Amino acid sequence: MGEYDSVMGKEVVVGLHYYQPPRFAAHPLIEGISTDPEGKDWTRIITKECYRPLAEVGVMEKASFDVFQSLLLQLEKIDPPLASLFYKAAKENGIGEPFIHPILPDLSNPDKDIVIRAGVNRFQEITGTHPRFFWPPETAIDTPTLVRLAEAGYEGFICAPQQVYQADGSPSDSTPTIIDLPGGRNIIALPFDQAISSRLAFDPKINADHFANDIFFPRNRGLKENQILLAWTDAETFGHHWKHADKFLDYLLDTSLPHVGLYPIPINQLKLDKRRLPHGKIIERTAWSCPHGDLVRWHGSCSCHREDTSWKKPFYHALGSLNNSVSEILKDSYGENYSDIVSQFFYIANAHPELMDTPELALVAAKVSSLTARTSCATFFSSPEVSGKISLLYAYQTLLYLKQSGLEAASAKISTQLYKDLDQVHYPHSKGTALATLQHMVG
Repeated sequence: MGEYDSVMGKEVVVGLHYYQPPRFAAHPLIEGISTDPEGKDWTRIITKECYRPLAEVGVMEKASFDVFQSLLLQLEKIDPPLASLFYKAAKENGIGEPFIHPILPDLSNPDKDIVIRAGVNRFQEITGTHPRFFWPPETAIDTPTLVRLAEAGYEGFICAPQQVYQADGSPSDSTPTIIDLPGGRNIIALPFDQAISSRLAFDPKINADHFANDIFFPRNRGLKENQILLAWTDAETFGHHWKHADKFLDYLLDTSLPHVGLYPIPINQLKLDKRRLPHGKIIERTAWSCPHGDLVRWHGSCSCHREDTSWKKPFYHALGSLNNSVSEILKDSYGENYSDIVSQFFYIANAHPELMDTPELALVAAKVSSLTARTSCATFFSSPEVSGKISLLYAYQTLLYLKQSGLEAASAKISTQLYKDLDQVHYPHSKGTALATLQHMVG
């Protein structure tokens, strides 16, 4: 082995981020409406190209992963055996997530609690255990979000290294870092290695031995005893973005990395001694997919896109206003602890909408829908045509459930305001409005 002898037995963590937005609504009146501009079901396509091949080579038993419930709900219908494989592997290799994919710092604290606890509840139902670590959507973080994670029982969270500041100014890659929180709590940031994660995502998937020798091994050199080489990237890289890359990843994990003395372990096997970890601070309101601060990619304009994104701010406002209005109704109906009720019914509202058949449960389903309408995908892209229809459809589902709740006056008022707000969202590409798009979708 030669130069590899000094690192024999070194453990590494390789993680995959599995996510697809909810492409179809749950309400029976609109469940058949496609949200894709071309009418394609991308979850089915990506399952065939990526998720199923990864499972067939056993990657779920070799790599750590986060898998969002919005994807698992679709897999339960598209490929139940594949969903079962995720459930089986999650206890050892899986980490937690907030059920759906909103930008958490842009939610109220009660809304943060709802989606975080809904994710914990479902993870516990699947595995019988509480998740140790958490994947924030887009790794978007701020201190209030981390406080909520700590209160929900999370030990740590995954993020990009540029989101964590070390006291000595050193890079944060692969450096578990204690983040002190208000009230005396703390939580561990687990920044991934930026160089490896980026190259796993974007380099050609041709030679796994080369990748282990020339990329993984050099990045491992010089790591301190309290550091762990951590790589994390989109699962869709392997088979969807790069054809047949499932075989590359399988060989990398099974053969190439052990050959250079690096052994992939599940992230849940990490032994983190807080006494030996450095303390640091997060950079507030940052994410792995936008370097421009204040999470502006999702609610405004930044140089992530060259196209006109002036539609994003009013679009984001319209959906946020809808969600806040539903919260006020819930607060009046159930009191300040309404978040506990909604989190308990989050899975049922999505998986078994036929059970949300009373006025009280319809109101809960309205809140689940208004939160789902805040899925980050809608404003991630430069064009609202890519994923914006998902949020519009769930906003409309919110109105349907509000009407079923029997609150006629409140429902009419909220509907009028939403339509007014959406009519102010002008799409620069099609010259239409968000309201016109919604009306065309639902007829």
